[in-house]
Amino acid sequence: MYFSIGAARFAVRASARDHAHLSRALPPAEANGHNGADHAISVWDGCNPDVAPPERPWGDTAHEPLGVVAAYSDDRIRCAFDIHTSSLIVYDRERRRSYAWYPDIAALPAWAKASPFRIPLSWLLNEAGLQMVHGAAVARDGRAVLLAGGGGAGKSTTALACALAGMGYLGDDYCAIDPQLVSAHMVYRTAKALPGTLKMLPRLDRHVVNADKITEEKGVIFFESTDLNLVRSAGLCAILLPRVSTEVSTRVVPTTRADAMRALLPSTIGGLMGGTEFTPKALMKLVRELPAFTLELGTDLDSVIGAIDSIIEERG
Repeated sequence: MYFSIGAARFAVRASARDHAHLSRALPPAEANGHNGADHAISVWDGCNPDVAPPERPWGDTAHEPLGVVAAYSDDRIRCAFDIHTSSLIVYDRERRRSYAWYPDIAALPAWAKASPFRIPLSWLLNEAGLQMVHGAAVARDGRAVLLAGGGGAGKSTTALACALAGMGYLGDDYCAIDPQLVSAHMVYRTAKALPGTLKMLPRLDRHVVNADKITEEKGVIFFESTDLNLVRSAGLCAILLPRVSTEVSTRVVPTTRADAMRALLPSTIGGLMGGTEFTPKALMKLVRELPAFTLELGTDLDSVIGAIDSIIEERG
């Protein structure tokens, strides 16, 4: 099966059962006349003894602190171990192939199925001049804003409230940016929402796939085009740093590029095993190109949506 993020087109090679678990979150390839894929990700499931990987030739802690096994990585090959899913990743830059082994794909938690292949995707996107970022993005009429900040800042609530109000949705947890074209691209057509967000946006309740575990983990949602206005790509016009406030109305306050960089870089590299040499350069270029604002989120969601609409209209 083929998928695409911006101009990057890739294939996932897995059994039909594993596709059902791992591919639902990914944006299908667009019909643009381009045949084949720029990269292929082959998947192994540890439950099948016929396709089990060989024993790891490195020690139990060789992947610390970030996940990449430095002794078995070079300019062509990158090996990594994801402690969050106990998965093994081998990325071959020259052959444009990745290999991912999971101990039990069906048993992966919902949050992992909502953002599959995050690490190899981040690497192959870098090859295409794109950077995966920890952030949300929403759009109107082809112009988007990037919402950045740490956990609990209000990114998901803001993005989902705007999407439910009819704005275009490019993601609430990770999206990709093109620093040259100053644009954003959808990576996952999913959402991960805290109970507080679901309480404020009850229309999302029927979409939550792990409602039985909502006290233990974020609510996970897989969106179809009939649920929201899913937007694959849009030009960026601003970076917004949400901050929860106790005021009723939302305020938009200019902030510095340094603040925007602090909101984007640490959480991005923390979620992408340190990123690559391309990561800080891409983010630095982006923050130089775009104005940044603090979005002091009011308790009135309509004022949040109105504030973002105004920014897009003024900067579009």
